[in-house]
Amino acid sequence: MKFSDISKKRSSLLTYVSCVGMACLVPWASASAETTIRFAHHISTDSEQHLAAERFRDLVSEYSDGDLKVEILPAGQMGGQREIIESVEFGTLEMGYGESGLYANYVPEFGLLTLPYLYRSVDHWEDVVTGSIGDQLNQRLVETTGIRPLNWILSGYRDTYLVDKEIESPEDFQGLKIRVPESPVFVSTFSELGAQPTPVPMPEVYTAMQTGVVDAMEGTPEAGYTFRMYEVADHLSKTRHILFDGSFAINDAFFQSLSEDERGAIVDAAREAASMQRAEWSEREEKWLSELSEEGISINDVDPEPFQEALSGFREEFADEVGGEQILKEIEQL
Repeated sequence: MKFSDISKKRSSLLTYVSCVGMACLVPWASASAETTIRFAHHISTDSEQHLAAERFRDLVSEYSDGDLKVEILPAGQMGGQREIIESVEFGTLEMGYGESGLYANYVPEFGLLTLPYLYRSVDHWEDVVTGSIGDQLNQRLVETTGIRPLNWILSGYRDTYLVDKEIESPEDFQGLKIRVPESPVFVSTFSELGAQPTPVPMPEVYTAMQTGVVDAMEGTPEAGYTFRMYEVADHLSKTRHILFDGSFAINDAFFQSLSEDERGAIVDAAREAASMQRAEWSEREEKWLSELSEEGISINDVDPEPFQEALSGFREEFADEVGGEQILKEIEQL
């Protein structure tokens, strides 16, 4: 499936957003002391994302001397990731958790950050998202949608959870109905492998696996454990196909309505919470894998080389389609 076909579906919504955007400014015209910031995410309360959100909440209160209060709305209370980020876009939520794969629906070049087998290491990934490349993409998102990413956390390597079989080679993906995020690069990646990618909001994946809507899902060890995939999947194949990210995003109109000190408190808190999360990631990934194994799921290692070969031309093709050739070159040379 071509990215252009997927992205067309966004055009009418973006037009509507531009028409109503000014209306969204009204509630924040005069932000005052003890302002409450509602921050929603779609992930469980024992996840790394929620832990980072709690740290962010506490740091915001500390750095603003109590003038700002963060109210966390976790575990899909406000919908899936797409619904949450669209609420931030419209201004019906101040903040939400989003990932670059979803941001690609707004700014196509964001899809480059989730290309398969792109990063040489976690350090390489961190240099990309926290450096000038990440800053450039963040600014495009602000200008296009009014959504401002404040930080980048490390969600980890994504693997494949399956009901009936293991993945050992690219051919094992042929015809496989696999749940993917609502992201064009994920849909295109698994289509390239011959699978049948099916976008499903994460809170609905358990039921989709249980009822046979999909036969597999891909995600991190943390997602597999916190969403109890071990109850509906027998196998975890460590394909490690994508090193994934996440961010705390804020509605820019609301952000700009705050005082300079309040904005500084939010930015500092977001970056510090993310830095702490990234530093702890490796140890926590091993913990999630161990707990999945203890729950009885079968885990197998996968040789990445055949998958890299099968997707060898995909990165350049995708970059060309979204006009991101220069950004991809900068990422590879970094």
